[in-house]
Amino acid sequence: MTRERGTALLGTLTIGFAVVLLVGQALVTIGRISSAATTAEETARYAATWAARHGDATDAEQIAQSMAPDARVHAATTSDGIAVTVEVDVSLIGPEGTPLFRVVTGRALVPVSQYRSVP
Repeated sequence: MTRERGTALLGTLTIGFAVVLLVGQALVTIGRISSAATTAEETARYAATWAARHGDATDAEQIAQSMAPDARVHAATTSDGIAVTVEVDVSLIGPEGTPLFRVVTGRALVPVSQYRSVP
């Protein structure tokens, strides 16, 4: 009887440990993607807003690049305003420890203020 309890306890602990590892990896993955998405969105929004009020698309690219140095940044002046796109590469750990890479994109379009001073 005691031997059966020990075996059941060992089985429960083994399964519990495996579940904790999988859930932990999922939480870390979600956190990294969420953090990268927040960085990309905030960088794009700030750069587009500043450029729409004070500068142009070149200024937006420089601001975004300084805020997220490892990101790919594209800014353009459109008929609707200043559009900024920021792409951040996220490295993740996949099944069996293989590296995975995902791209998270943040976009912002801010209309140019008609009341701003002309540079």
